[in-house]
Amino acid sequence: MTGEARLAISLVPQILVFLSLIPFLIKKVEIEKEKILFVLFISFSSIMEIVADTFSMQGLNNYVFGHIYRAGEFFFFFFLLLQGEKKYRVFWLAAGLVMGVFVLIDNFWITPFTQFTSSSTSAQSVFLFVFSSKKIITITTKNFIPFHKDERFYMVTGIFIYTGITALMFIIPGFVFQILPMWIYFFVANGTNFFFLASMVVYYKRRKMLAEALK
Repeated sequence: MTGEARLAISLVPQILVFLSLIPFLIKKVEIEKEKILFVLFISFSSIMEIVADTFSMQGLNNYVFGHIYRAGEFFFFFFLLLQGEKKYRVFWLAAGLVMGVFVLIDNFWITPFTQFTSSSTSAQSVFLFVFSSKKIITITTKNFIPFHKDERFYMVTGIFIYTGITALMFIIPGFVFQILPMWIYFFVANGTNFFFLASMVVYYKRRKMLAEALK
């Protein structure tokens, strides 16, 4: 796969997710308070992805953007998953804050900006994978609407798949790389963006139905 093809495959899903914000930005579709965090994450990840890939294509070191992105990604994902958590909210909040401190220390103090933060990336991936697994079970079994009509399902599924594959990459890399080619992770990471896009589409559809019902 050429560098240009890799960049295109990387950016197209990210651009599509970013374009999903148009109804919010231009048509001023009302966004619920808890969804603002998702909108901010989409904006953050889109900008960081484009800048990092641009640096990479120019042969420049983009590790520093990776440090910023992975730390930001953890906190965005964590607080997105924390939304709606009631019964075990205190437990997840305490565990997430401890993990967050480790992520910040590793990304901005322990690991140099010229290296990949493998320790915190693997740890946060396992943590988010477990948390998103719990959320998927809750959404699919304790929801008053069908899970496929709930935008949270697509958002959480995207996080579940992305963090699960990432965790396997770092925990048992030798075994995983023997059964799966490296490019599969590249497509899985970008596939996450399509789940996020589906989440936005379902959300806008639900908001439209609600607005029409209130007329």
